Amino acid sequence: MPGNAAITAARLRQWLRPQPRWPAMLVAAMAIIIGGAIWFQAARPGTHVGYDFALYVDAARSIVGGGNPYHRLVLLHQDSHLGSTGVAASGYVYPPLLAVVLSLPVRLGLDSQSLALLWALLNLAAVLWMSYELNLGLRGRREWSGTLAFAAACFVPSLVMYDLFLGQADLLLASLAVVSCGLWLRGNRWAALTLGVAIAIKPIAAILLLVWLWKGDWRMALRGAIVALLLLGLPFAALGLEGLRDYITFLTHFNGLAADADVMNQAPYGMLLRSFTINSFTTPLVVAPWLITPLRILITGGLAAWWLRAVPRARAADHTQAMSECLLALPLAVLLSPFAEQIHFCLVIPALIGLSWLAAARRLWHRPAAWVLWAALALCCIPKLEDLIDPKAWILLPGQNDAHIGPLIALLRTGVFLWVGLATLLAGASLVRAAAGASADASGSTALMREANAGRQSLQQF
Repeated sequence: MPGNAAITAARLRQWLRPQPRWPAMLVAAMAIIIGGAIWFQAARPGTHVGYDFALYVDAARSIVGGGNPYHRLVLLHQDSHLGSTGVAASGYVYPPLLAVVLSLPVRLGLDSQSLALLWALLNLAAVLWMSYELNLGLRGRREWSGTLAFAAACFVPSLVMYDLFLGQADLLLASLAVVSCGLWLRGNRWAALTLGVAIAIKPIAAILLLVWLWKGDWRMALRGAIVALLLLGLPFAALGLEGLRDYITFLTHFNGLAADADVMNQAPYGMLLRSFTINSFTTPLVVAPWLITPLRILITGGLAAWWLRAVPRARAADHTQAMSECLLALPLAVLLSPFAEQIHFCLVIPALIGLSWLAAARRLWHRPAAWVLWAALALCCIPKLEDLIDPKAWILLPGQNDAHIGPLIALLRTGVFLWVGLATLLAGASLVRAAAGASADASGSTALMREANAGRQSLQQF
């Protein structure tokens, strides 16, 4: 038909017309400059070996030498701080996969600085892959400018800089978790392997298996569970039964799983211990240790129920909505853990960035939850924020020296990252629900318009 041919020709001319690419190029250039500068300054590739990464390397060298990295853990002493029970961790405390993999380049003779360089490059590649999945999942686009913009945004929070400086595995864990979500949403079977590796590094990522089960994909959840169990168990073959026995012995005495009131523990359980027990770090609100268990159960159930309320069992047809629902599980994983150091909240950063973008893209700025998310993201970008959890470090907050409200202010500041995680989950869930409602309304309006147009065409033909 002439009309359709004209429309097709117009669309073809528009597609062939050169499009201005300088905005995308400018965004990409700025992202490379900002993200690259932060990564280079924090990771210091080739010249710096982070404290935590040095522990990974020591564990790898122990394996190469015929020992196991967990033997020193069973020799540790009980935590002497009030409010804490069990052994304070000092050394390599993770499942053996990471140490076994690092033992391979150690056998080749690479020194610590060379290994640290490879580790920094691996983290950079993982963040770029995660950013690609965020760009594709949230925006439905594959261009490099969006990917680099998300990567730069992920590097800006001071907690990520601190993680890179320490050489920790939390940023890698967050990247693998987001990548597995992106692959799963596209039906890619490699999602099971990616998530299995993440779980074998730190089992906290296993919550995504429950997300897949909740969404009805039990086959992918089963594959992920099998891969994770294999990657958790097989590396113990390099350590022997003694290594397995030492690790189990340590876990049964680890204060992170028993009780740790240290300000480093940003989990809700840590805040409950600081609030209701006599401890070495804060003045409790009231000495009532009997309150901790029921409050812990109530908080755990409430957070899980809040996530379930925001995430329906049906798979979202909208790719932005589907990725947002997956991202919402990341803060939940950290908050349900009995022990979560501040660097563990790197797992929250992709969710915070992704859900903040959702609020802006869906024009939800009239909702208070959007401003809560943006405020939490701005807070995470304050330099040296990780030092704020120590009531005696950095600066004294207004009123902290007051005899009446000072102890409360000191107590509240010990949970900075806890409040960020709660804000991400609670406000993020509210925005996910709002976005789903707006998407449903838009779909309904589109369907009504199509029906109306079809009706008009039928009348004209009649």
